[in-house]
Amino acid sequence: MSDEKKSMNIKKVERSVPKNASNTASQHKTQTQSASAQLSADAEMEEEAVGQPAAYSMRPEFGESFPLPIVKNIINSTMATKLKDKIYDKDIAKIWTREIADEVNQQIAASPKVKRYKHVVQVMLGQELGAGSTYLSRCCWDCDCDTSVTEVFTNTSLFCVCTVFATYQY
Repeated sequence: MSDEKKSMNIKKVERSVPKNASNTASQHKTQTQSASAQLSADAEMEEEAVGQPAAYSMRPEFGESFPLPIVKNIINSTMATKLKDKIYDKDIAKIWTREIADEVNQQIAASPKVKRYKHVVQVMLGQELGAGSTYLSRCCWDCDCDTSVTEVFTNTSLFCVCTVFATYQY
């Protein structure tokens, strides 16, 4: 502040002080200087706050997208280890599907690459009879951020389809 503005601030303070008060002009000057120092510190904090990025992000950063190759590898290895030499049995198929879904879910959740994504694992297991089948699954999401991956495992007795839906948490 210029000396003129400081003296104007001091005069304003002096007018507002009652005549019988024992404050001197030097006390008013130090009060004014400390107030101006506080204002300049507040202005610096506002400038720093403007320069900082927001604490939330609406889109994943580059390189933070859902790691599809890692998830594909998890799905394929889990289905291969669980179903490698198995023969289809309708009573045990329910247990196998639950085990595969749980293991894929746990391995994806343990991956450090999956930060702000929520995921759903869906598994379908059926008997291989040589006939064709249709598998349909749907999920509502944001096409820019969210994704899905599907892998199929077959052997002579059964087939298994595993789908992972991943949605970005804003």
